[in-house]
Amino acid sequence: MKTIRRIVAIIAAALAAALLATWAAEPPQYKVREEVTVTGKVTGVSTVPDWMGRDGLNIALQGADVSAPHVDVATASFMRLLEFPIAVGDDLDLTGCWSTTTEGQAVFLVHTLKKQRVTLNVRDAGGAPLW
Repeated sequence: MKTIRRIVAIIAAALAAALLATWAAEPPQYKVREEVTVTGKVTGVSTVPDWMGRDGLNIALQGADVSAPHVDVATASFMRLLEFPIAVGDDLDLTGCWSTTTEGQAVFLVHTLKKQRVTLNVRDAGGAPLW
């Protein structure tokens, strides 16, 4: 009986530690002062839960000066609401900044997208998401 209690206690402690680590994890930080513009062709589009648990729209971008396998645009529902589809093969100009995910991977956080003659802001002047 004591062995079962110890096992349950160990499992409970491990789950509590994992939960606390998740709560303590900082989302990628947007830094307006570090904004850059990158240009390239969309090579992948996916929808995955973002750091807030929403339907994050992620793209991969390949260009002459950039290879960005992880680009966070906005939520997919926000982009659908604005009727601004993004597809593989689209040429985009993106203004945003580089940051780091909670797993330590590089991510490009988008502020402004330009596709053909249409420009769309997905963050406000201070870098806060509009969605």
